Amino acid sequence: MARGEAPADLVLKNARIINTFVGEIEQGNVAIYGDRIAGIGDYDEAKEIIDLQGNYLAPGLIDGHTHIESSMLHPARYAQAVVPRGTLTVVTDLHEIANVCGLKGIKFVIDWAQKLPLDMLFMAPSCVPATTLETSGAQIGTEEVKGLLTSPNVIGLGEVMNFPGVLSGDEKVLNKIIASQGSVIDGHAPGLKGKELNAYIAAGILSDHECTTLEEGKEKLERGMYLMIREGSSEKNLDALLPLVTDNTYKRCFFVVDDRSCSDLLHEGDIDWVLREAISKGLEPIRALQMATINTAEYFRLYDRGAIAPGYLANLITLTDLSQLEIDMVFYKGKQPVHLAISLSPQLL
Repeated sequence: MARGEAPADLVLKNARIINTFVGEIEQGNVAIYGDRIAGIGDYDEAKEIIDLQGNYLAPGLIDGHTHIESSMLHPARYAQAVVPRGTLTVVTDLHEIANVCGLKGIKFVIDWAQKLPLDMLFMAPSCVPATTLETSGAQIGTEEVKGLLTSPNVIGLGEVMNFPGVLSGDEKVLNKIIASQGSVIDGHAPGLKGKELNAYIAAGILSDHECTTLEEGKEKLERGMYLMIREGSSEKNLDALLPLVTDNTYKRCFFVVDDRSCSDLLHEGDIDWVLREAISKGLEPIRALQMATINTAEYFRLYDRGAIAPGYLANLITLTDLSQLEIDMVFYKGKQPVHLAISLSPQLL
């Protein structure tokens, strides 16, 4: 099919294709077979052809760090809120629901995620409870972390909030990090600097979303961390950190929301809103898209998404206006999720 010797399932023709690998726009047709992109070129045979008439075609957006519980929505309703806005991959740390009802709560969301027209990926909560001073409904120790890492779509260890425990050599904290070696390990280290920052990173922690100042973000980038630039409902760091995004640093930066309320999702949007805010503050639109697609995918080692290329998932969005990020159509695994055909039983509500 990629050689053009058999018809595609779907061809999106006359597209202005956002190439997130090189930061350019190319003209062409995109052939899709099943849930994958077969190729880019002059493909014109397919079971279905959609003429984009020069509209932009971009990879589906990726939210690299959020707690979906903060939306106060059932997972299905959350998907209904974010999918039309182009969010087709979400990386979530369920430590909020875990602090209330432990593994049972995590399993509830993981099970529902399999039914949704977006890829919901999970980070095993590292700090449940968050501190020894907290009274929580459950505890997640090293053995529970090991079990979660074998669960469907669990791709790493969630934000290591107990940075004092890392620095003091707390065995319970370090054992969870050791159990997660080889996976992505997210950080949470507000204000950490100097030798203490060195020690935190040396433990194997790769990123931070808690930077609030230019100086803090700069030091963490210089020490090799990935910078999650957060703009959510409660914490807003875009203004402070956006100046750090340069030709030299942008590949180590990506956008996250951390938390978005259901009200903000309705009235403003999800990661698409963060992109629009960044563009309005002067960030070039293609670079903004890179920071919510390919950069995020590469950090999480998700090498099947974040770009429009042969073999990649056909998670795509069309845009009528690039500078305003006006989303027209959404394709999840090569199909348009026009609506979510999900029936919620009363017991789940």
